Amino acid sequence: MARLQANLRRAEAIRAPNRGGGIPLSRTTLRLPREMLQHVRDRARRQGVTVSEVMEAALERYLRSP
Repeated sequence: MARLQANLRRAEAIRAPNRGGGIPLSRTTLRLPREMLQHVRDRARRQGVTVSEVMEAALERYLRSP
């Protein structure tokens, strides 16, 4: 399992675009219900983006709301 997670992180790092003109990115850990994480993974797959990009977009929308 640890090997699979490491490969997934490596693949995300390779595919992640250099957004924001060189703004440094940080890593964090979120604990989500399995069903919610599966929804996020499904959305990422449908959109052809990484899980990180889906989460970043969702957080941006949430933080812009009043």
